[in-house]
Amino acid sequence: MAVTKIDEFMQKIGVKGGMSLTTGFDVQFDFKSNPECQFDSKFYDTDVVHMLCDEAQLPNVQSAVGQINGRYLGEGSVSYPHTRIFTDIGLGFLCDAELTPLKFFNEWYEYIYESVSGVHLRSSDGKFESISGLVPELKNRSNRLRYMGEYTCTLKIVKTEPNDDSSRGRAPVTYLLENAYPYSIDSVPLQYGASQLTRVNVNFHYSRHQLIYGATTGVDTGK
Repeated sequence: MAVTKIDEFMQKIGVKGGMSLTTGFDVQFDFKSNPECQFDSKFYDTDVVHMLCDEAQLPNVQSAVGQINGRYLGEGSVSYPHTRIFTDIGLGFLCDAELTPLKFFNEWYEYIYESVSGVHLRSSDGKFESISGLVPELKNRSNRLRYMGEYTCTLKIVKTEPNDDSSRGRAPVTYLLENAYPYSIDSVPLQYGASQLTRVNVNFHYSRHQLIYGATTGVDTGK
């Protein structure tokens, strides 16, 4: 039986591990990569926070461009790139019954704006009956912004694919987002009616990213 071009194409795709699915990814916050970072959250349970991330994006690539005119007779304006632009990204997290991701990101955000009193998050005994006794802090309290090096981390977004050992045994591409920090936490909608999982969406700024290509045994890298 003759081998068609479609058969050859499918064989090449099979050697590469098949088609990529959007459901394979992992997100990690590496605070140890920044020796100046002093943020240490008691809510950062890596297994819980990483696994509850259900929505992410691989960062885009964008350039700021300028224009030059009159280079050749009869030629119009020519655009040329002059600056790399790293746009912010958003991550979505499901919440467990303790709202661990929401607590973690709020603690991180509050840490950026250091309270003069030194207490950036308050806590209670967690009982509903105790809420009625809570009162706000003094209205004339103030905050001081920390230095950026004290609260930024390396945000790793890994695109995973299955192999013979695991459902996410391969990492074809990894993005390292440098000096990342949350600049906004979206409102969390609550409503009566059909029960749905609680989600929190967080937006991050970062200075730049590095792209790491994963060389996997048995995959044609083109070299």
